Amino acid sequence: MRNVLLYTEKGKICHMFDSHSHFLCIAHRGASGHEPGNTIPAIRKALELGARAIELDIHYIQNELLVTHDTLIHDPAKGIVDITRCSIEAIRTLDAGKGQPIPTLEEVLSVVNAGAYVNLELKGRGTARPVCDLIRRYTREKHWPEDLFVLSSFDIQELETARSIYPDVCLGLLIDRRDIDFVRLAARVRARFIGAALTITDPALIKTSHDNEVKVLVFTVNGRLNIRRIKSMGADGVFTDFPEHCI
Repeated sequence: MRNVLLYTEKGKICHMFDSHSHFLCIAHRGASGHEPGNTIPAIRKALELGARAIELDIHYIQNELLVTHDTLIHDPAKGIVDITRCSIEAIRTLDAGKGQPIPTLEEVLSVVNAGAYVNLELKGRGTARPVCDLIRRYTREKHWPEDLFVLSSFDIQELETARSIYPDVCLGLLIDRRDIDFVRLAARVRARFIGAALTITDPALIKTSHDNEVKVLVFTVNGRLNIRRIKSMGADGVFTDFPEHCI
């Protein structure tokens, strides 16, 4: 795996940004343009396509870290199911797309096998602590490098919790509205980057972020022309459903 680095304010190495290309493509929920997002086939496809970083959505339900974007699952046979009201056994019978189950984070990491960086989006409340506990276990017991893990969230409280538990973890603040004081919030949790929605991204936002020593990743950007356009604005990378479009 190529070395992918982000330099922090004191010159320490954080994560993910390639020191040669200075532009990073993160496989959004795996290669979700090819397979159902956040499923094992999507992760395998992203790795097959050469993705160096993979974004995953994480919820903590029934004492288990689950990889799923939503807690309301549209199962073709069972209809809409609220997994927060289900046992783990029942959750595991649901169809997350093409017959695939909702995987646990550990199942996904076993497929990644330290072969890519993992950006874990803290989706549900109370997710930061168990995710940080898992990172510590993987780095101490499985000897995964700490710099393979990145945490991001729209929820500033989850980011604050993660920072308090794991002072050196790389954090990203996600934003999808122009009226958010992202500079102040990023400073509050010492976020290394913002993940900005494509709809609010422009050169001014990127410049403001860079002026405050914060990198910019844009979501969700598909198609080579769109990726090149975002790169030309000065962004540091994108989240994309088609990681092959960056290669």
